[in-house]
Amino acid sequence: MILQSKKAPVSEIFFSYQGEGVYAGLPQIFVRFVGCNLQCNYCDTEYAKQSDAETKYHTQSEIYRIILKIYKKHKKSFFEKIPSVSFTGGEPLIHADFLMILLKQLKKDKFNIYLETNGSLPEQLNKISQYCDVVSMDIKLKSACKKDLLNTHKKFLKIAKDKTFVKIVVSKDTKRHEFISAVDLVSSISKNIKVVIQPDTNGKNFLMNIFEFYNLATKKIKDVRILPQMHKIWKVR
Repeated sequence: MILQSKKAPVSEIFFSYQGEGVYAGLPQIFVRFVGCNLQCNYCDTEYAKQSDAETKYHTQSEIYRIILKIYKKHKKSFFEKIPSVSFTGGEPLIHADFLMILLKQLKKDKFNIYLETNGSLPEQLNKISQYCDVVSMDIKLKSACKKDLLNTHKKFLKIAKDKTFVKIVVSKDTKRHEFISAVDLVSSISKNIKVVIQPDTNGKNFLMNIFEFYNLATKKIKDVRILPQMHKIWKVR
């Protein structure tokens, strides 16, 4: 049992099915941390960007017990497969020091660790990468977050490349040249890293010419997929 007194802000802990990326449709336990270091214009978890009066603070022990309780309730949904816990946000790597102890315990208990991250904190990833089984990494384009993060993303990918797939959210505002730069970055690390092109489906931002981006990406990357946010279609968390 973990015995720690440190606390971290948590928005929610729940069971659902992964709605994004190459693992869409698989059952997971989700731990959503509060706090983010970026301001993306398509963010769909605004409620998890900063703490407020409703935010709950949990120790590692408390989160661990909640995860075990949820797993016990939904054990049959995992069909005897190794249960997966997704750490998301906000940006979970803000809490990397907190996570180290929790992830170490979960790995002892044979849980798979799935990290969802904006890929902007390579030093923090280095602290916990040994405990992660899958890293779902976003490449944040400048048109979306007003920052040029390609060099930072490159450092991040070098650490995560054997465990990661990359997600690129595109909208009507996405520039062709910045998308190409993102694909070039991924291919410079490895052409075998899977790339998911995720359309921003929030109202008017749905991209009608998304297949142009797909064709551009397939020239550099072996496995490219177009996948929307399936949980919004399923109407689940």
